[in-house]
Parts: sequence; C-alpha cells; structure tokens
Amino acid sequence: MSGQDITNMAQANSHVHAVAHHNSDESTDQPNIQELPSEQSSITSRESLAQGPATPNQITSEPEAHHEASGPELVEQPTNESPSMQPSDSWTTLRPDRKLTMRESVGTLGLFAIIGGTIACLASLAFLVFLWTGQGSSPGAIDASSSWRTIVLNGWVAQATTLATLLIRTAAAAQATVCTAMLASLFLERRHVPKSDAAEFSILRAVNDGPLKLAWLVVRSKKFFHMLCLETALVFLLLISTFALQFASTILFSDLIESKIAANMSPVSVNDYIVEEVQNLYGTDIGSQPPTNAVFGELPSDASSDPDSEGFSTTGLKRRAFLPLRQPDNRTAIHSYKGNAVALSSSIACMRPIMQTTYHGVEWVTSRPDDPSYFGLINGTLHYGESLRQANSVTDLCGPEGCSATEFNCTIPGGYEALPGWRTLLCVVDAVGGDFRPGGLGMGWNATSDPWSNHSMVTLLFYTNMYTTDWNTSRSSRSLEDAPVTGVGEWNSYEIQPDKFVNVTLCFSNYHANLVSVDMVATGNLVEPLGNWSAVGVSDSSEVRKYLGVGEKNSTMADRGILTIVDINEPDRISPIEPIEEGIIDLANHTKAEWAASYFEDGLSGMLTYTGLEGITTFQACAICDFEGSTRNPELAALIEDTIHDTGRAADGLQAYTTALANTFYNEFLKAFTGSEEVQVTFTKDVQIAGACGESGCKGLASVASLVGIHLLCVALTMYAYAKLTHYSRQGDIWHVVSQLMGPELKTTLEKGNDLDDDTLRKDLKKEGNDVFVTIERTESGMINMVRSVKGSK
Repeated sequence: MSGQDITNMAQANSHVHAVAHHNSDESTDQPNIQELPSEQSSITSRESLAQGPATPNQITSEPEAHHEASGPELVEQPTNESPSMQPSDSWTTLRPDRKLTMRESVGTLGLFAIIGGTIACLASLAFLVFLWTGQGSSPGAIDASSSWRTIVLNGWVAQATTLATLLIRTAAAAQATVCTAMLASLFLERRHVPKSDAAEFSILRAVNDGPLKLAWLVVRSKKFFHMLCLETALVFLLLISTFALQFASTILFSDLIESKIAANMSPVSVNDYIVEEVQNLYGTDIGSQPPTNAVFGELPSDASSDPDSEGFSTTGLKRRAFLPLRQPDNRTAIHSYKGNAVALSSSIACMRPIMQTTYHGVEWVTSRPDDPSYFGLINGTLHYGESLRQANSVTDLCGPEGCSATEFNCTIPGGYEALPGWRTLLCVVDAVGGDFRPGGLGMGWNATSDPWSNHSMVTLLFYTNMYTTDWNTSRSSRSLEDAPVTGVGEWNSYEIQPDKFVNVTLCFSNYHANLVSVDMVATGNLVEPLGNWSAVGVSDSSEVRKYLGVGEKNSTMADRGILTIVDINEPDRISPIEPIEEGIIDLANHTKAEWAASYFEDGLSGMLTYTGLEGITTFQACAICDFEGSTRNPELAALIEDTIHDTGRAADGLQAYTTALANTFYNEFLKAFTGSEEVQVTFTKDVQIAGACGESGCKGLASVASLVGIHLLCVALTMYAYAKLTHYSRQGDIWHVVSQLMGPELKTTLEKGNDLDDDTLRKDLKKEGNDVFVTIERTESGMINMVRSVKGSK
C-alpha cells in the first residue's frame, strides 16, 4: 500500500470519528465513540473499527464513512518503521438475506428429535394399542398372537407398558425442548418481548429444559395481554401435554385388570378307572348330601321343554360330560379338555296322566305325639301307555292286549301355613319293561332312543298348595277324578278343596352313562355355584338352576359357567383291557375305564329309584313339607320345586335333579379311581391385562392417545410456523443467540447486567421506563440485532 493510500484512509477515519463525536450527546444505548488523538489518527487498528457499527444517522449523513466502516477489515502488519494495514476477510461482511435451510435452522439433533420423536411416539402408541386389544374375541385369548400371549402369560404387561410410556415421555421431552426454542424464536422474530426478558428469550433458543420457563416468562409479564397470540397458546398447550405425558404409565395402569387367559395345552394324567378287581360297590347316601355343583361340559342343544297344545313336554337329549378332576380349583381353571371322560346322556318327557285313583289325608305320628303331621296318600292305576298315546300319538307302549299300566301308591306333601307356598313330591311308580337296569356294560338305555323306551323310569310329580291342616280335614277317601280338573300345560290340575289344588304330571325319564372321547372348551369363566339353604328355611337356587340350564332362558354356556362340548366320539382305548370272567357277558373286551363308567351308571340307577322303604317309592322334592318317603337334601329337592314354581316345567325340574345327583355321585365315585390315563388340558392362568375396554372404553389408553395426539399436533404447528416465519434463528446454537444481543438497543443493559442480578436489572429498567418491547431484525448495517418494536406484532 502506498503512502498516499494510507493518508487518504486516515483522513476518512478521522472524519468518521468527528461525526460520531458530533452525535455523542444523543441519549441512546449506542456506543459513545470518541475522536482519536491526532497523533494516532493515521493508524486504524481492528479495535478501533470494532468499537461499534455506524448508526443509521451516521449512514444517512456520511455514506462514505459507512462504506469504509463496513468495508474490508484492515489488519495491522508490523514493520521496522511504522504499522501498515492489509485487508483481510471482513468480520462485518454481510450475508445475503436468505432463508435458512431446515438443517441450518433446526439443526441435525433438532430434526432427529422432531422426526425420530414422532416415530417413537406413534410406534409406542401402536404397541400400546396392540397390548390393549390383542386379546381378540376368542375365549381365553386362545387365538391371540403368539407375541401378545408371550407378554401376557409371562406377566410382562406392566413392564411393557412402562417401557412404552418411557419412550413416549423421553421423545415428548426431547421434542418439547426443540419446540421451546422454536417458540422463543417466533416470539423474538414475529412478535415482541420485554427488554428485561430479551436475553432469556434469546438464550432459550439454544439452551432450555422445556416449555416451563418460557411459559413463566409469558405469564409474569405485566404486559401479558400484549403477548396473547398463537405462539402463547402453543406454549401452554405444549406445557400441558408434556407435563401430562409424564403420568402416562399411571394413567394406563388404571385400565389393567386381573383376568384369566388360556395357557398352552399340555398332557395331564387323570384318574378315571379302578385298578383292582371290583367285587362290590359301597356308596354313601348321596341324596342326603348337598349337591356338588362341579364344572361339567354340555353338548349344545336348541330343544325347548315348552309343552304343545296337547300338554306334551320334552327336554330332548341332553349330553353332559364330567371332568375326572377332584380339586375344584383345577376344574374351574380348565379352558379346554381333550380326552376320555364319563358322559351322561339323559332325556325326559312329561304329559298329562290318565289314571283312576283315590286319595285321603293321613296322620303321621312323630316323636312328639301331641304334634302329629298330616299329608295325603294317593293310590290307583296309572295308564302310562294310553297317556303317551293321547299326548303324542305314540303307540310304542300299546299292543293287542292294550296299553301299559301300573298300580301305584304315592304320597302327596303337606305344607305349613307359617311358610305359605306350593310343595312338590316325586314318585317313581314303575319302569318300562319291568326293571330299571338289567346290569352289565352296554345293556342300559340307548341314548338314541326315546325317553319312554325299555328300562325308562315312569314317574309321577305332585305339586300342591295343600297344608297339613287341609289334609287333616280330608281324612276320608275320595276319587280324584270326581274333583274338577283343568289341563295346564303338562299338568292335570285337580281342585280338591276351594282354592286348594293337587297338580299331577306323568314323566318318562332315562339316562345312560358311558366313556367317550370329548373335546370341550370354555367360552367364559367357569363357576361352581354354591347352594344357600339355611336352617331357617330360606333358600335361593336360582344360580344353581342357571348353571344346570333350567333357570334363565336363552342362557349360553358362557353365561352358565360350564364347558361346551365341541366334539364327542368313541373313547380312546388307553387303560388296560378288563379280563373276561366266566358268567359275565363280554362285549368286545372293554377297557377298565369303560367298565368304570358302567359301574357309575349302575350306582346312579339305585340312587334314583331305591328308597330303602318297603312299598314306598316317593322321594322328597320339597324343601320343607310333611310326607312319607325317602328324604333328600333340601338343596337337591329345591331344584325340582323351584324350577316348577318359576317355569311350570316338570321335565326341566326332573332333568336338573338327575344331573345334580349324577354329578354329586360321580365326584364321590372319583375317590375309587386309582388308574390314570393321559388327556390334553389347557388351563387358564390369572394374569394382568388391559381388560377394561369393553366395560369403560379403555379410558386410560384413550386419554394417553389423546395426549400424544395433542402433543404431536402442537409439535407440527410449531414446526410449521417456525419454518414459515423465522429467518434469523438457529435452534441449539449458542454463539448466534449471544451475538444477536450485541446491538445498540441492549448495549447499556448488557453493561449494567455485568454485575447485577436479573431481578435488580429488571427493576431498574422498569424504574427508568426503559422496559420497552424489542424484537429481532436485520438492521440496515446488515447485523441481526435486538431493536425496539414499533408495533405490537408484525
């Protein structure tokens, strides 16, 4: 550089200082630039040029000086004689006012937090939806996906929920910091902020821990109404959603419940036959015991017992299989069962009887002679063959010599005025063909036959509202046919005294027990209801009757709490073959398990037909009454009485009674089984699942999904506004947020804050009336600085 050039530059520089000195009396936050001494005016260092950019007034009045001030930087070059200045890359070189790219504006980590966080939130939410709805509609979630079943069966639902919500919280927190920086940028560039908060707003663009600080800056401003805008709404929406998502796992846990799902099928050994040679069977009086309402399986049937116009009522064929498991907990934990089991097939038909009878009241002297009991006796001839022919046009029991008939002698119950109501008794009068069971495997009733076929039980049921006092006044013998009679369904209703009735129905019933191979599955929770008979004579058998299928109409197997038989076949021949003994009919060398089923059938026959009393064939079917005959446990007797009372269907009552007695006897009979066979069983397992969706609409999951949706919407709106409206902010960059504070408007404030706390500085600004609104702009000098806001917003 020539000496003349240096001289010209020195003159221009001294002229700049003179102008600056001329304007130094103005009261602003601009730097006060003093004129250099004359001996130094010919030399300009980097420090002298860097004291401050020219003000707009200087630029207007002295364009040449502005050109020099914003021109290339002169770098001091030491020499032996005097310093010389060389131009270098200018620190004030203006960049074009261009739009920053997303990578420049948001940063790589910021973009990762926004995009990656969104993916993480949506993926976690999708996983939670899968965890909440993966059970499907199949019973016991047996058809659910293997991954869902693995998580649930291993008890990992709570852990999986916690991890998923942890990922959501982490992603939301990371997005919240980036969005806080963006919103702070929008406040600075598109709106305005108080000068006292400008530094905090600016720094939040680079460093923050979420929207709480930003929300506080907005709220605490005394000019809050000046800051009401879309950005303010986004700040508080972001704060609420981010805060609420921190409790996502707690919210989701409100949906978790204890439930049962099916585990994996596995082989199980069950005892179902007697190992040793059977000589005799010895049983207890099962009828006097409370019924064992053990879980059983039933083949679905749509048969109805409603009587036709002729009063004919039938249950149709009922096939039920008993589980060879003695422990109640094991039975109720069954989801599916495949293998051998004892099945009871039974069918009952009832109709109006044709008979010639007489009746009268009798006195029964008890252990207290001064308090005798009274009940009715009825005897005569029952034409059951003719009754069947007239009711259903069936002539199976009629021949050339006439239709089948039998003599009978039964008891009619007497109730108590203190316990008003109707009372029931059951009287087994005969067997079709003469005997109930001929004995031997496979010689009993064929399940494909009608209930009035050979060896069927011929039964009369009596249902009356006669009290013991009424029978005491009816001591003389009378013909029942002389009383007014009305046909009501399957009943003949005889009015033997004013408003006192004896209702009678004839029923054919039969059953067969044999070993079968069954496939049974639970379609709901299995239950073993308990009877609630009390010593004060109060009972309610509704739950037991529902379980037996004679309570509520149209109840499903799931409603009843029993297994559904899906398939039934010939038994698997697993147990040893019973050796042939002389004098015993051999039927294709049956297994010990098959013979055990036959023994069970024979034992049940005796319990249904044998009273143990000479000439007495009446069985108790009333909870509290006077009668003569074989007693039954009140809970067992109430099954018949309550069924007839509620529905009028004698066939249903007798079916419930037969099934309950058979089930109780089978579970007693299990004690004799020591030989085992292998079956395939799926047990249910108590697990924790999100099972409240059907009951309450998954409130927890719906709440978390809503929060995630609100949060992501807030992120999307913030990102869109930031990308569309900002020009000078770089999220996460420290130096630029500090540099943009270095302007004329904040110079004095920055100097004062060098050794003051924020509150004191803020009070000073307000006291001076200088806490004005500022915003970020690119000044005419090309620098991006805080400037005083002219309008409330731009």
